[in-house]
Amino acid sequence: MSINDRIQEIIDSLYSGNKRAFSLAIGVSPSVIENIVGKRKSNPSFDVTNKIISSIEDINIEWLMTGNGKMMNRTPYPTSDSTSILAEEDVIYGKTSLSFSTRPFINSVSDTFGNAIESKSCNDISIPFIGEYDFCLRVYGDGMQNSENVKKSINDQDIIICRFWKNRSYIRWGEVYALSTTDGYIIKKIMPSEKDGFIKCISFNQKAGYESYDLPLHEIFDWAIVVGTMRITVW
Repeated sequence: MSINDRIQEIIDSLYSGNKRAFSLAIGVSPSVIENIVGKRKSNPSFDVTNKIISSIEDINIEWLMTGNGKMMNRTPYPTSDSTSILAEEDVIYGKTSLSFSTRPFINSVSDTFGNAIESKSCNDISIPFIGEYDFCLRVYGDGMQNSENVKKSINDQDIIICRFWKNRSYIRWGEVYALSTTDGYIIKKIMPSEKDGFIKCISFNQKAGYESYDLPLHEIFDWAIVVGTMRITVW
């Protein structure tokens, strides 16, 4: 099975065979996807494969690149045979309704996120429309306000929705992570550092004086990737 066939399998399994829905979900034009899985069978570029990896949670990277193993690291949402869809831009295009189960809302972290949950220093809350997440946290400060991309902005008092990130051999550079550190938990965009044994932590709101800095890996207790935010405004 070629990588083109594996991409077609993703489309068939997760998007009910709808190539346009898949292209919208990963952020590329439908014509690019058509060239990959259509008659031309063009080899996907690095940018396309990276967008697939970044956009589809729990995709098995080894399977995508080599065909070894299973397509997903976890069982994906069940797909629907129905093509009655409200909007093509909907992230859960072609999927059935999600059940709104509760997850931990962590109030404080002393070492790992897992220990905070086990110690019961949290409450259980339900966040609609996001099925795959492990816990959530409240953000304090405006360092992650993003004036250039409002949809990706994280404001003071926002709730961030997180997934545990256990794979230290693969980090989604350029994504926002919640890191539990020796100085408490921080929310930063993560990039490679020029220093060995460090990562670079970047704030969106650099215009307000929030400079990037290098963080030693040994000062990080735990990692989680941010998969969404929720804002509650009390009038």
